Order: sequence, then C-alpha cells, then structure tokens
Amino acid sequence: MIKFEHVGLRYGIGPEILSDIDFTLEPGSFHFLSGPSGAGKTTLMRLMYLGLRPTRGLVTMFDHNINDLTREQLAKLRQKIGVVFQEFRLLPHLSAFDNVALPLRITGCPEKEVRSNVDELLEWVGLGDHKRALPLTLSGGQQQRIAIARAVIARPKLLLADEPTGNLDDDIGFRLMSLFEQLNRMGTTIVIATHSQTLMHKFGHPRLILDQGRLTVQDEKNWIQRKIEGVF
Repeated sequence: MIKFEHVGLRYGIGPEILSDIDFTLEPGSFHFLSGPSGAGKTTLMRLMYLGLRPTRGLVTMFDHNINDLTREQLAKLRQKIGVVFQEFRLLPHLSAFDNVALPLRITGCPEKEVRSNVDELLEWVGLGDHKRALPLTLSGGQQQRIAIARAVIARPKLLLADEPTGNLDDDIGFRLMSLFEQLNRMGTTIVIATHSQTLMHKFGHPRLILDQGRLTVQDEKNWIQRKIEGVF
C-alpha cells in the first residue's frame, strides 16, 4: 500500500524535517502515528496523502512511484485516500449532508445511493438531526465528526486521520474508533496520528513513532499475531 525508502524532506534550503524515513504499510494494516509536537507527523501525513513530494528518497503508493506521476495522475490516486485534517477543511457554504456527500458525488454515485449512505453515516456519528446545518453553526466536535464522515463515506483504500478524536468526549471518540476498526476489517488501510496514550493502549495497534524527524516502528509482531488470532 505504502513504501518509504530513505525518504527525506526539507522546505527550501532549511534543515530536513524528515530524515531517512523507511517503512512499509501492508494493505489492511492499522497503525498509530505518534511523537512529540514538532516531530514531523503532519509533514509525514502530507507525504502519505500526496500533498507533498519528497526532497529525496522513494515513496511508492498503490504500486506507483509518486515522483513519476503527473498532477492528473496524483489527483486520480487521491480518490483512493480519505483524509481527516486537524483543521477539518469543511466547505462553509455546504450543509453537513452535502459536505459528507461530496466524495460520492465526485465519483458519480447515484443520488439515491448518496442519500441512503450519507443519512446512515450521519446517524452513526450522532448528527442525523444536523444534516442541513452549515459548518459554522456547529461546534468544533460536531465539525470534526462531519469531517470524519466525509473521509470514510466512500470506503477509501487508505484512511489518514490527524488527531480525529482530539475534540471529542471519550464515548464519541471510542465510537468513532469502532467505525475505523470496522473499515479496517473491510480492508481499508488506516493511519491515525494521535497524542492519546489512552487511545493507543486501548486499541493496541502498532505504532509509527516520529522523533526529531526520524521514524521507528513498534509492536509489529504483536499486531501480526492479533491479526492471525482474529482479534480485529
């Protein structure tokens, strides 16, 4: 699904933000991305959702070297990726319903199917009564749930989420994690950036740990054993 080989990234002539990043994410895997503030987590996520190209090294996604792709080819690959941004990036002139429906409409999904799927997902995230509300009339936590619903509505092959439960109470946060787990069981590869030790401990997936621009992977053997045992 994703392979980074000796990847480095810098902005302009400054020091490298990421240095010698090496890892592989297999299809259907689930990882947490953690590390102190300023370690480069958001930059790594931008590389994974094709918002940046590396300064050096090789990034392969969906069997494509991203450095070889045109803007049009990158845009096509992005349709396979769902992203939950920290700043939500909802379209302010669209209702909650229409924000969530956008990925399906872009792909030409029949409107009857759009309405059924969006209504069901909004109920799941607890916002069935707010589907006509504009984003600016909703709380931060409600906007976050709309952003998550939009990211998962098309069942992406890869889901990247940057602090998706950061503004939510524990009950809603764990409910949304259950949604992510369901998507993962259906084959979606998931990476969640989080500072929450509680979340990482409770769900026990392997961790990509960034510190000062360098990456280590923890608990890979434990994740493989849990997968074999059918724990998730």
